Amino acid sequence: MASVRSTVLFASALLALGCGGPTGPMGPTGPEGGMGAQGPVGATGEAGLPGPAGPSGPSGSSGAVDGGLPTSCLSPCHGFNGVVEQWKTSTHYAVAVSSLNGTEVASWTADGQSCGDCHAIDGVQQRVAMQVGLTQPDAGPPMSLANGELNYRTPTGSLAEAAYSGTAKVAQVTCVTCHSVTDATDPHRTGLPWAPGSFPLRAPSGATDQAFIEKSASSDGGTVTGTGLTLGPSNACVWCHKSRKDVTNYITASNNLGSTHWGPHEGPQTDVYSGQGGYHYGGKLYGTSTHQQKLACMDCHMPNVTGNQNAPNHSFYAQVSACLNCHAGATSFDISGGQSAIKATLFEMQAMLNNTTPNVLNTNILTRTTGNPLAAADMADGQFKLDLTNPALKALTADQAGAIYNYIIVARGGALGVHNPKYVKQLLYDSFVALAGHAPTTLVRP
Repeated sequence: MASVRSTVLFASALLALGCGGPTGPMGPTGPEGGMGAQGPVGATGEAGLPGPAGPSGPSGSSGAVDGGLPTSCLSPCHGFNGVVEQWKTSTHYAVAVSSLNGTEVASWTADGQSCGDCHAIDGVQQRVAMQVGLTQPDAGPPMSLANGELNYRTPTGSLAEAAYSGTAKVAQVTCVTCHSVTDATDPHRTGLPWAPGSFPLRAPSGATDQAFIEKSASSDGGTVTGTGLTLGPSNACVWCHKSRKDVTNYITASNNLGSTHWGPHEGPQTDVYSGQGGYHYGGKLYGTSTHQQKLACMDCHMPNVTGNQNAPNHSFYAQVSACLNCHAGATSFDISGGQSAIKATLFEMQAMLNNTTPNVLNTNILTRTTGNPLAAADMADGQFKLDLTNPALKALTADQAGAIYNYIIVARGGALGVHNPKYVKQLLYDSFVALAGHAPTTLVRP
């Protein structure tokens, strides 16, 4: 008993003193427990500074705007200041709108009449394809039909004009009138953006291509030759902006006017600009100005628009900005009073032709009605292009008829002589002398 008790007491003493053996090695880590519940979100910290911009990525494909119009169409054609909107400010557009349902539309697009050659929407297209009408089936077409000439001779020797042979019912000069549109060139079909030359002109417009006004080389009654001009892209303008009359063969030894619309058609700008289209008096020399020598229609009427991919301006209005390279500081087209001088001569000549001051025919040559002289208001408005011819005039000599022709071609050619100042002054001076018997007080022949 005593020994057992001693043993128990000894073990108890060891436990009381904390004695034990050495610590064993750590066991392996147990598996990771599952994710606990998310704690509460802390307050938002202050925004940091933006980092540097990265490099631009590659351009994406053309997107679309409202209505599904590809953005590639907006420039240079369909944007707010694009070609289409420019065209809507032009006379081409205004005439089309004003003529809708008008009395002239039927004749402007009538098959067999000449109006549609220029006024029908497909007039130029028909002419380029040499699809025109002739007054007699056995007559040969104009010699240079493919270059815009319209006049020809019938088998009886009379002077005639090619007629429109299309089927259009729209009298409108629009994009497709001047530009050739096919599946291969139409950007609406190809989806390709515009580039210079991608929408080609219908009229031959290469560096050596010619466009013809009607004036023949001689009046011997032979072939109607026309006169060719080489104006590059401006050839397209010549096809319609001309007199439509072969003055050389139109004016003969004896002339009966017979109509208020005798003489050159409206818009004969090329006849004036070229220095070729007027009636020329024998023994006189006719020259041209620097404008004709250095410029063409598009230089002044269709300058490139920098903010529109350098596409030509399609309002077609002449731009004073185009004058500044030669006429620094110009603010109008009346440079050095040139337009004012021509206007003064036109007023003087108008009065003479109306017999307000005597002319050698001793009757009114001009009218705006059916033959009555011009009224005072007509002679004050400066609208010389509205003057018509007295249809009662008969047996006029070539020089007398030529003087009337020249007045009309300058009046209807517009711009008060700017297209070819020197030539205009020569035509007006010689024509005034032929019908008044003396020189004008407002002009010295250059």
